[in-house]
Amino acid sequence: MTLPRWLTTPFSTRPELRPGRALLTPTWLAALALLGVNDHLLKGSGLLPGGLTGKLSDLAGMVVAPALLAALLGLRTRRGLLFCHVAVGAVFAAIKVSPAAADAWSWLMGLVGNAWSITVDPTDLIALPVLALGWRALLPAMRRPAPRLQLTSRMAPRLAQLAAVCAGTSLSIATSSPNPPPGEEGDVGDVGDVGEWDTGVDSGIVYEDIDADAYLHNGSSADLIVRTRDLLPEVQIDCIAAEEDPGLLLSESLFGAGRTWSMPPNTNAAARDLSLASRQCYAVRVEGDSLVEPFILFWHASEIAVELIPGSIEDASQHRPGGVLLGADADGQVSVASSQREIVYEVDPFPPADAYYPGPDVERLAWSDPPLAGGAMQITNLDLGPDGCIGLEFDAGIDIPRWYLCLPADSFPFVQDQWITVESFASGDVLELTRVQGPEDVDPPPKVAMVVSRGREVPKFADTVMASKVVFDAAIAPDPDCGTVARPTEVSVRYEDGEVQVAKPGGQITLQGASTSLALWFAHAEERVILNPVCAEGPDELGLDFEVVAVRSPSQP
Repeated sequence: MTLPRWLTTPFSTRPELRPGRALLTPTWLAALALLGVNDHLLKGSGLLPGGLTGKLSDLAGMVVAPALLAALLGLRTRRGLLFCHVAVGAVFAAIKVSPAAADAWSWLMGLVGNAWSITVDPTDLIALPVLALGWRALLPAMRRPAPRLQLTSRMAPRLAQLAAVCAGTSLSIATSSPNPPPGEEGDVGDVGDVGEWDTGVDSGIVYEDIDADAYLHNGSSADLIVRTRDLLPEVQIDCIAAEEDPGLLLSESLFGAGRTWSMPPNTNAAARDLSLASRQCYAVRVEGDSLVEPFILFWHASEIAVELIPGSIEDASQHRPGGVLLGADADGQVSVASSQREIVYEVDPFPPADAYYPGPDVERLAWSDPPLAGGAMQITNLDLGPDGCIGLEFDAGIDIPRWYLCLPADSFPFVQDQWITVESFASGDVLELTRVQGPEDVDPPPKVAMVVSRGREVPKFADTVMASKVVFDAAIAPDPDCGTVARPTEVSVRYEDGEVQVAKPGGQITLQGASTSLALWFAHAEERVILNPVCAEGPDELGLDFEVVAVRSPSQP
């Protein structure tokens, strides 16, 4: 097989390139037009979904940027062009996955007069393969020999290339408003795009107004770089519960990668991303290398309305209800100087010593697909694994895979060689195992039944009254890894006509009836008020998280 010449020819011996010619091709001009129209017309217009407009600029930029960079640097070899592609891809990937890289890029753009905001979003990396498509589409134009023209005729293409360079540079740096209306993705935006000179303002610069409810104001005398992190879209919170102590209950793991803002003095930046779904209450984590400590902004949607905020405010009386004013001390350390509403909370990493944490997921009830053979099955093998789960094998006359069942210790009432039936209810969240008579049993065995239940409701058992009561006065704290927060519950149970007994999460009780007893193991019994379903197991909604094993068996004589 013969390899293509571009793979076998050394970079140093390949023909000289002229990247400027690629800037006059229909492909490059179309990508540039898409970049400009998308950033300045489509974003925020509502004509296209926000997720689409957020990606269009990335895709167009992967075509526009490498050739433009090569033309600006005057590179003439494939090695130089390859360097431009790698550089563009590396920078793009870094600022999309690393908040530190996003901070550095925002600072660099601030040095040249463009205050940027960058949304750290790894899903944007789907644009990287377009670099290869741009290389393949534009390289032939760069290699094409220059026609022999008179001096006056040669000037026209060069002027056109110069115009393309200027337009490409302008559209690549200048971006749309940082706060598009709901439904638009704020991928990269300025705190306030630099406008025309205005001698009525001391700085000589006009900053675009922004749409925001809560917003940050740089009241210091130096440029400030901060990162605002919205709650992950999947996170659910009970606003009343979270309001008790947002600095403690809203832990870092609940927030996304965020947006990095480069803010010149007196400028404003929206605290939250308006393109995200509406909530009854909002929380934003604010971080930055120059901040003394990160802090949490928390407010109800009805508390602060979205309105047009001036891009720059020099008169303190002009601040709106959502203003959070940042100031710096003599050492340049930035902190909150004041806020128009009481929405600022210090991050508290030290919960009370007696705080209740959500029950560990390792203690959850779990099982593989149950062997629903439709009849009695004999337990032929029963092993207790190192993770505490039971491995069961059956002989039912058909091929049934090994079944795994994870339960509290000592709650499984059956042994090897016994015959049982297995039934599944409530979409698989309730199992009932019952001991039955086998072919070799002379007499019917004692009736033993086990019910395993998980979900958002207290299960119902025959002859049993069970209810849960949330313990509202207990101190609570987030799960250290996932951020989920739950209140403990007490479970009261009465079996047949016996007395009421109370159990707590993780507890076990046994109730005696006339001829049978009911043993209960409570793996989870809590009310979840903040939920991160990305990493938390159990129900995917706020509310009761209840997991119990119930075993009914004959009373001991």
